[in-house]
Amino acid sequence: MCLFVRKLQTLNSFKELGVFYLGKRTMAYQALYRKWRPRNFDSVIGQEAITDTLKNAIERGTVSHAFLFAGPRGTGKTSCAKIFAKALNCTNLQNGEPCNQCENCRAADNGSMADIMEIDAASNNGVDEIREIRDKVKYAPTQGKYKVYIIDEVHMLSMGAFNALLKTLEEPPEHVVFILATTELQKVPATIISRTQRYNFKRISKADLEKRMKYILDQEKIEYDEKALAVIAQVADGGMRDALSILDQLLSYEKSKVNYDDALKITGFAEKENIEKLLLAIFDHNAQESLNIAKDSLNKGASVKNILDEIIDMTATALTVSKAASVNESSFISDDFVEKIQNVSADEYFNVINLANNALKDLRYTNQQQIPLEVFLVEVSNFQPTATKQVGEVDNSRLEGEIAALKKQIDNLTQQINKLSSKPIRSTSSSFHINNVSTSNSKKTAKSTAPTKATVKKKPTQNKKQVYRVLENATKKDLQAIKEIWPDLLSVLDVSEKAVLDVLEPVAASPDEVVMKCKYVLWFEKASADGDLLNKLTSYIERFTKHSYGIVLVPDNDWLTVRQEFVNSHKQELLAKKKKQIAAAETDNNQPNEDNEIINKAKDLFGDTVNIKD
Repeated sequence: MCLFVRKLQTLNSFKELGVFYLGKRTMAYQALYRKWRPRNFDSVIGQEAITDTLKNAIERGTVSHAFLFAGPRGTGKTSCAKIFAKALNCTNLQNGEPCNQCENCRAADNGSMADIMEIDAASNNGVDEIREIRDKVKYAPTQGKYKVYIIDEVHMLSMGAFNALLKTLEEPPEHVVFILATTELQKVPATIISRTQRYNFKRISKADLEKRMKYILDQEKIEYDEKALAVIAQVADGGMRDALSILDQLLSYEKSKVNYDDALKITGFAEKENIEKLLLAIFDHNAQESLNIAKDSLNKGASVKNILDEIIDMTATALTVSKAASVNESSFISDDFVEKIQNVSADEYFNVINLANNALKDLRYTNQQQIPLEVFLVEVSNFQPTATKQVGEVDNSRLEGEIAALKKQIDNLTQQINKLSSKPIRSTSSSFHINNVSTSNSKKTAKSTAPTKATVKKKPTQNKKQVYRVLENATKKDLQAIKEIWPDLLSVLDVSEKAVLDVLEPVAASPDEVVMKCKYVLWFEKASADGDLLNKLTSYIERFTKHSYGIVLVPDNDWLTVRQEFVNSHKQELLAKKKKQIAAAETDNNQPNEDNEIINKAKDLFGDTVNIKD
């Protein structure tokens, strides 16, 4: 019995040791972005203007009651908030920096300081949580000088929670500081923004990302390829946390070294040498070779988006090297790459960048991601550049040809206008084309339906009627209102959606609708089918103009045609309307004085028997 008990005790002891050991192994490792989170302002990468301002505010004692940190993910918003909160309560400040040695600093680093409260608005976004904060702010800090509330992802708060926070945020007690952090500034109400000091965090440059990763790896005594760090920095897209997370993933894959091949596998980026070969095949107009190289990169795990991104990046670098006298051959792997691209014209560089950007936009409209890449490679390989000219040299023959073509086009348009002017215009006999469908041969009349907001009519006749309706009631005031809020739309749309504004232009507006012309017919067709995007655009226009406008889309070339048809068919009506406006203006200026004189004279002659009629 005693032997059994002794063995059981021994077994329990080993279990405890085993659990302790496993627990230690599990808890000992920290992700790099947590382990190397900045502990003072000087350690924050790429945000020097913001950190210097915060340090000066602490040193001079001009600390505001509320701050708003806005910017992309992984750029240091939460880190700066924690450092700032720690510095406010540090008992031994060093030029605006926390000492990280005093009791308050150590408690802040351990997350055990009661006066620094971090709140995740994503999971505490209700009115009750904000009311609880509002009730507790009146109590004095227990350990430090300030009570600091850090509310992360503040845009996730409900509207009721924002309203509950307003008064407290505007006039908190002297011992309370609020720090709000968000990645989506456009979702934060203006009433909140106006009550805070706003700091906009920018994306961290690739050079700064690589420099920080090198420092960390040197401290960790881990070997690395600089090319691998360049790939990670490109994928991270300006976010330090993303860069360190990818680096962590690579170290899990192979702990002894961060090498280039592993970085390509993990991130899905095409090998840089392959991109150089691909670019040379494009400049040699060898479509088959470029397709083969792209297929090889895809088979190795690269994504279509990454291939196009690298093509754009390398083409821009090659352009600066060959055309801007920037000798930076270290940017390329192949020794003779710079020599091979010396004779490539600037037009070819620009064409590659433009078509690659278009292919990237087309990726969102298809599930077969490889097709836009293949179409791009075939199209760009068949591009024929114009002959290279010396600076100041003019291609007279080309200019003469273009002028002759323009003159011919003007003559044809003039003849068409004269023909249209001589014929009565009917709504059913339109030559207006959308989506390559002619209404002149259509014998069926579509039932007209009242257009709803943000709805695009793809049937040519109905679309034309909508454009006519807008033109009949168009005002400069409404068009100006749309144009004035155009820059505001850039601040609220996503990066992918901002391309919409590049191809759209408001050209006419009535009190109910606005006509927007599209630069490209292909994009017009896609936008016509994307109801969600148009609804979002319409809602933002209504939000900024405080007025509801429906959207009517029209291709650029068709807009000129339908506008001219409208002018020709409504010429007399427009002239009459203009004359009426001029007459009304003159009447307003002159009529009252003249009428009053006549009326007074008539009354003097005939007395009260005068009956005045218009």
